[in-house]
Amino acid sequence: MKKIILLVGAALLLSANVLLAAPYETTVNNKINSAFNEAFTGATDVKWYTEDNRTYTAKFTLSNTKVTAFYKEDGSLVATSRYLQADQLPLKVSARLNKKFPGNSIYCVVEYTAEDSVVYFVTLESSDTWTVVKTDPDANFKIQSRLKKA
Repeated sequence: MKKIILLVGAALLLSANVLLAAPYETTVNNKINSAFNEAFTGATDVKWYTEDNRTYTAKFTLSNTKVTAFYKEDGSLVATSRYLQADQLPLKVSARLNKKFPGNSIYCVVEYTAEDSVVYFVTLESSDTWTVVKTDPDANFKIQSRLKKA
């Protein structure tokens, strides 16, 4: 139950505008659809959402990975997020996290990409805490939150 609460909290923290409006499922114009199909060939279970009819969110599966892509109305890709396995983190990041947080294991990794920038949100689990760390590929990180287990 605690893990579910943590994951729901992390999803709310990491999702853009989740508290401001209620997204609803929709269809998209040909520009967005063409750009999406070109960028994400082989995507399955694609569902589109919007909150304002100007920005669109695609949630889908690609190579057994859950991915979210954010598009503008003109078909330009704004950002992507995807869940990763711990072994998919850059080695530099894994090594620094292991050194800085001994006794913690990686529970969840979300990768965000916008333009040429990549950021990882890593949820670490120890025997008594959950720690969410934001890091870049060069292992520059900042603790986003720390929750004590009950």
